[in-house]
Amino acid sequence: MTMRAVFSITLVACAEPATSSTTANHDACGGVVVEQPILDSPHVPVGSPIVWPSNPPTSGPHWPVWAGWDRDYAVIPRGYWLHNAEHGGVVFAYRCDAGCPDVADQLDTVVRGLPDDPHCDPPLRSRALIVRDSLLPDDRTVVAVAWGVYYTATCVDADALAGFAAANGGRATENTCADGGFTDGTPLE
Repeated sequence: MTMRAVFSITLVACAEPATSSTTANHDACGGVVVEQPILDSPHVPVGSPIVWPSNPPTSGPHWPVWAGWDRDYAVIPRGYWLHNAEHGGVVFAYRCDAGCPDVADQLDTVVRGLPDDPHCDPPLRSRALIVRDSLLPDDRTVVAVAWGVYYTATCVDADALAGFAAANGGRATENTCADGGFTDGTPLE
């Protein structure tokens, strides 16, 4: 065995496992930003059940089709929208067990207020989605997800959400503006 091989084996043996880090945002809604290690992210058949180690997921297995950009989705399975995050998008999700149109409207206002995505050509304005997600933690009403990171809060803090999008949008493994094949949502105007 050469010295180079011994050195390589030693480095691997001493490597620390990847961990997440959490930062309190100190906003009005108790926002928290959580950085997650990027997981292997293979495409699995559409409709396949997927279990992710974090809620909401920020990487990992997902379906090969992603959702059309710049839309508000009443319901969209995570297997689609996680692929959008892999493409540089920001997913704004909310949990409302009894219905809460005010939260969806507030998120719509946040997304409409985001600057145009500098990586994309018109007519695409932003790589953002608004989705209702009943799988979010019970104590969180709003989340924003980008590849490898999420923000959670108990209410909509427009400045915190816009700041999250500015800091984390476009940061992805497959940064693309190509529109997705799942488009059962209402286009944002």
